[in-house]
Amino acid sequence: MKNLDSVFAAYLIGWGVFFVFSLTVAKRAASLKKELAQLKERLQDSARQGK
Repeated sequence: MKNLDSVFAAYLIGWGVFFVFSLTVAKRAASLKKELAQLKERLQDSARQGK
């Protein structure tokens, strides 16, 4: 039964790492999307001003 406990602990740790990684990637993607929108807006403003 001790081996089963170790396997279960490893399984939980693996899923925990996966979820933390997924949240990190989602946060970075949201940040990049926001930055891209800001850059597009700046580009459009520059085009309007004729720069």
